[in-house]
Amino acid sequence: MDELQTWLDKIEDYRLPRFDDLPELDLYRDQLLTLVDKYIGPIWLEDGPVVTTSMVNNYVKNGLLPHPEKKRYNREHLAYLIAITFLKQVVSINEIQEGLDILTNLNGGIAKAYDFFCDKQEIALKTLNHREEGQVLSEKNQSSAYLMVEMVTMAFATKLITEKILMIETNNSDEKS
Repeated sequence: MDELQTWLDKIEDYRLPRFDDLPELDLYRDQLLTLVDKYIGPIWLEDGPVVTTSMVNNYVKNGLLPHPEKKRYNREHLAYLIAITFLKQVVSINEIQEGLDILTNLNGGIAKAYDFFCDKQEIALKTLNHREEGQVLSEKNQSSAYLMVEMVTMAFATKLITEKILMIETNNSDEKS
């Protein structure tokens, strides 16, 4: 449990760069991948790179990520790629597309949508360490197995609610068209 609590304390302080903090310079794909690794790497659990060249190519091909201009990517691409990297851990590519469209339209563009996403992701990570009226994960009466069940059931419930929200929003936008 001490290892888990140490890790939770570390991710509680995790911060994503805001849109205005992202580089204004155009980037080559390798630079884009390096920055995503730099920004997400501190909380990434899997071995290997956070994002690969083939992932970026697929995201562009599938319309999740705008096409680069003259093989260069800008901070909008970087913002989208960071959000996509988090979201693909939870929802399908189609759901990511729908969610990004909704969030971007609701916030009046990628800059505000990305900053909103960053705020919410940081709050979610912080909440893991402090749930139910200040109850922390390291309490002696909780085993790691108990916590695993609690986290997986919360993840399912959250995913289910997310899918329902996307269904409602998609139906609402279809009715407006």
